[in-house]
Amino acid sequence: MKTLPVQRFALGVAVLNALLVVATFLPGAPLLPTWVAIGCLVLAGVAVVVMVMGVRRVRLRVDGIGGLFRAVRETLPRWAVVLAAVAFYGGWGLGFVMLATETKGNLKYENGEYTTTQRRTVTVLTEEQYLRATNANQRAAASTALAVATGVFVLAGLAQRLRQQA
Repeated sequence: MKTLPVQRFALGVAVLNALLVVATFLPGAPLLPTWVAIGCLVLAGVAVVVMVMGVRRVRLRVDGIGGLFRAVRETLPRWAVVLAAVAFYGGWGLGFVMLATETKGNLKYENGEYTTTQRRTVTVLTEEQYLRATNANQRAAASTALAVATGVFVLAGLAQRLRQQA
């Protein structure tokens, strides 16, 4: 199967986000700037918009969730389906876990003090807690963008296959 330009773009975004997720887990890795996490989400959003504009005339009609999975298995090779499932579900799962357990609210560094504001309560953090929470925020953004980009990759391929069959 030939890949579409939007699929190649989504694959590049997914690989970039996977590398960022791994980088946030490495001990002693330098903290990435906040704009990197925001940029990852923006790139994933651009991939969604490009995919929607490209496949807006294709009807993605399948018989329930089982039909969708069957169509995806027929569209992609087995290794790509496994990789996409791990990236998609792992990205969403990791993003939700990070948001639920590791993030500490609105993080700030002011006047030599690390603080977080959560529900109007200001808490002073150590530098280690601040860095861990900032890494968790970046990991949540990158893993969510990974899941979105993987979904774009799969759905664009499925739409292309359905377009060719029509």
